Amino acid sequence: MRITPLHGLGVAWLKCPACRLKCRPGAVGPDGQCPRCGEARMLKLSFGGRAKIPAADPGRG
Repeated sequence: MRITPLHGLGVAWLKCPACRLKCRPGAVGPDGQCPRCGEARMLKLSFGGRAKIPAADPGRG
C-alpha cells in the first residue's frame, strides 16, 4: 500500500478559484474540472520552496 504525503515539499495540491476547494490531482476528473462545482480552471498550489543550503565556511579547511 502506498502512503500519500498530505503536507511538505513536493506535494501537489489544486485549488478551485470559484468554490475554493483544495484537492489532490487524483480527485480531479479526467477533464480537469473541479469535482465540487465543475470549474474548468484549477490552480496549482505550491507549498514551501527550495531547501536552504548553508553556505560553506571559507575559514575552515
